[in-house]
Amino acid sequence: MKRILLVEDEKNIVLGVTICLRSAGMEVDVAEDGVEALGKVQSNKPDLVLLDLVMPRLNGLDALRSMKENDQTKDIPVIVLSARAQEEDIRLAMDLGAADYMAKPFRPEELLAVIENVLSKQSR
Repeated sequence: MKRILLVEDEKNIVLGVTICLRSAGMEVDVAEDGVEALGKVQSNKPDLVLLDLVMPRLNGLDALRSMKENDQTKDIPVIVLSARAQEEDIRLAMDLGAADYMAKPFRPEELLAVIENVLSKQSR
C-alpha cells in the first residue's frame, strides 16, 4: 500500500482527495502547513507528497525547497497541487524538484493518473 502525504489547509480539498486516494487503496496522512509537512515527511517517509503552495506558516515552495535539500527526503517525489497555475509558479516548482504540477481544480481520475505515473517513474 502506497503512503501519500497530503499537504493542504483547505478542508474540502483534504476530504475529497483523501476519499479519492483511499478508494484507490492508498494510505493518506495529512499536514495542514509546510512546517507540519516537513516533520511528517521526516518521520513517516511517505512514498509521495501532494503539496499545496499557498499555506500558513511555511508555504509550499519553501517546504519543497527544504525537502529537496535534505538527504533523507530529497528522493521522495512531490506533486504540487495549486490554484496558482501561472507559468512562473509551475517553472519555479519544477526547478525546485517537483515531479509534476497540477492546477486546481482537477478531476479525481486525473490526480490518480498523475500519481501512478510519478510512482511508476520512481520505481524504475
